[in-house]
Amino acid sequence: MLVTREMDYALRILRALHRDGQLSAAAVARQEHMQKAITLKLLNRLLSAGVVESRRGVSGGYFLKRRCEDLSIYDVFQAIGEPPLLNRCQREGYPCENFPKGGCGVCRELCRIQEALNQELRRTPLSDIF
Repeated sequence: MLVTREMDYALRILRALHRDGQLSAAAVARQEHMQKAITLKLLNRLLSAGVVESRRGVSGGYFLKRRCEDLSIYDVFQAIGEPPLLNRCQREGYPCENFPKGGCGVCRELCRIQEALNQELRRTPLSDIF
């Protein structure tokens, strides 16, 4: 599993909002050393997933809709549409070309490890790491 740049940036966006409350996209980008375009892209994904909210206007910006005590790293990865998968065979409905009727020992073991990884990613609330 690789933590993508987008996964890392999404966590950094939430960290900034957790620390400072309401911020503009430009302020988040500046504070977390990210490009504004990717910051806006991820804020829109987090907005669509109901993790953040936004206000328009002079005193507008983005703020957390869900508390960091109620969110885990796993939740954030899911919200931006990038589940942390060990291998492509972990995707829902993936047809194993080597064992099309099931029974692939490699896939079975990776599924076991994937579940353990998912549990670990769900275990700690973001508030404990921010």
